[in-house]
Amino acid sequence: LDECATLQLPQRRLLWHYRSLDEALIAFSNYHFYDNALSTFPTQDPSDEDLGVRFVYVPDGIYDRGKSRRNPAEARKIVESVFDHFDKYPEQSLGVVALSVAQQECILEEIERRRRETPAYEKFFDSGGKEPFFVKNLESVQGDERDVMFLGIGYGKDISGRLSLNFGPV
Repeated sequence: LDECATLQLPQRRLLWHYRSLDEALIAFSNYHFYDNALSTFPTQDPSDEDLGVRFVYVPDGIYDRGKSRRNPAEARKIVESVFDHFDKYPEQSLGVVALSVAQQECILEEIERRRRETPAYEKFFDSGGKEPFFVKNLESVQGDERDVMFLGIGYGKDISGRLSLNFGPV
């Protein structure tokens, strides 16, 4: 790279980097090679399991390939996480993004069911607030920012345990 730079070849710098396990894995390069200009995604803080990027596995999740194209177990887990978020961090804004319209609808139906069961949470669904809660699909989420975002994959193994590598718009 140094030789290319001396030849004055065009240069492009990495602007951001995702490192989910530990910030220290990229910190050295960021300091020595990028002048601390590299933006990195937040890592999970071991002292606080609710901060940073993390993966939540839904072991009973089944993707209904070719029929409803939904994953109801994942939708239930997301909705459980949404209401847990409301309990733990009521001051933080929240958004949910599903990778398909079918999974978005599944999540919304599960939210409606839960809202009927627990009307005390209605204040979190006020659409007139500064950053109201939302559930959107990948095609319709553009530039939306919230303090916390949940991403519902939806896709997974089907009832026979087969995982297709067709992931729709992704």
